[in-house]
Amino acid sequence: MELPHEIIEEFENLPETHKIYYDDAYIKEFDSKVIGIKNLEDYAYVVLESTAFYPEGGGQEGDQGTLKKSDVVFNVLDTQAIDERVVVHICERRSVELKIGDMVHGVINWDLRYNRMRHHTGSHLVFSSTREILGVKRLIYKGVYVGDRWGRIDINYDSPISDEQILSIEKLANEIIMENRPVHIKFMDRYEAERIYGDKLGMTEVTPTGKVRVVEIEDFDYALCGGTHVKSTAEVGLIRILEHYKLAKGVHRIRFAVGMSAYENYHNLLLKLFRISRALNTSLEEVDMKIKSLIRKNKDLEKQINRLRKRFAKYEARELIEKADKVGDLLVIVSELSETDMNHMQLLLKHIVSSHQEAVVIFATKNERVFIIGGVGEKAIEDGVRINELVEDLKAMLDGKGGGSPRRIQIVGARRDRLKDALDLAKNKILNMIKS
Repeated sequence: MELPHEIIEEFENLPETHKIYYDDAYIKEFDSKVIGIKNLEDYAYVVLESTAFYPEGGGQEGDQGTLKKSDVVFNVLDTQAIDERVVVHICERRSVELKIGDMVHGVINWDLRYNRMRHHTGSHLVFSSTREILGVKRLIYKGVYVGDRWGRIDINYDSPISDEQILSIEKLANEIIMENRPVHIKFMDRYEAERIYGDKLGMTEVTPTGKVRVVEIEDFDYALCGGTHVKSTAEVGLIRILEHYKLAKGVHRIRFAVGMSAYENYHNLLLKLFRISRALNTSLEEVDMKIKSLIRKNKDLEKQINRLRKRFAKYEARELIEKADKVGDLLVIVSELSETDMNHMQLLLKHIVSSHQEAVVIFATKNERVFIIGGVGEKAIEDGVRINELVEDLKAMLDGKGGGSPRRIQIVGARRDRLKDALDLAKNKILNMIKS
């Protein structure tokens, strides 16, 4: 939730909030004094002297929880910061209002916060694992999001990342988790941090000068970060990369889950695999071989079906020619075909106009929309039939779009209820062309 301009103006000159979450990210409850309060519409905006509520920043969402005064509880819906100095708690407004000087007891929604802490440390693990596997010395964050169910990192990488590389990244990250490496956090001068850690910090021209906060996963990852983190990699539990794709030129996105969210993803995938193996009447170990065998059989069947379709189309074309209207030297076929598709209509059209140069053909079918194709043989063109002269009238009648040439037309329309009238119109116009 963004802070309204009125709230920023009200609080921006308050003393800097003491950030308890930097003293100890595991503190769940605390007491503090109200030094700023403003009610605006449905919300109460509260500034405390000190807080353990982490405000949104660095890709991590702001904390939720409660502030309690005596027996009145204010639900904290979000936490934001003004210039990284003043922390503002956005609360549901109550009939009882807080006042400056009131003491409140804060309680963080710990499940939410702890999952975000695990995902935040997980994002660092995925980042450094990606750098190691891809062999990119200077990998830079182009974006990050840390939630309680999943997280993502965007990196400066423009080449494809294979599934095998993703699995290697995931494997390395989980190996570091299992080694239970400590996570160290320290404040130091930016240039001192750059001297010690070099390119591994991923600094850019917008990296702030002065005092910076360095988060280190021992002998593995070093990053400038203001977020909350767990004390050791073992607390992350498990990492599962959910998806990866090129987000933009020079930017690749990797989305992941940790802990129970990661486990649930594996669990759901395994359930699907169990169902597939039962449906195929095979074991889990042989599912891939069974599927490959079915794919081969399916391709063979498709070839057989295509051969049969072509053979059937010849017979169907012959029947349509026998039923055609004979107008002078020309054959006119205007027909709605049921239970067919565009490919079959194209095949029929090709058979007829290639074998009967005097043919003028309009085919139509409908499902969610109306599809019309038409074609003429060379003899019909010589006799003055220009089938593309039908296009604008048919488009208008069917609320459609399309186009064509004197030899071929194709139209897609929305008005299924007008198809019969459209075909009658097409046939009458063709007959008039021939007569004239």
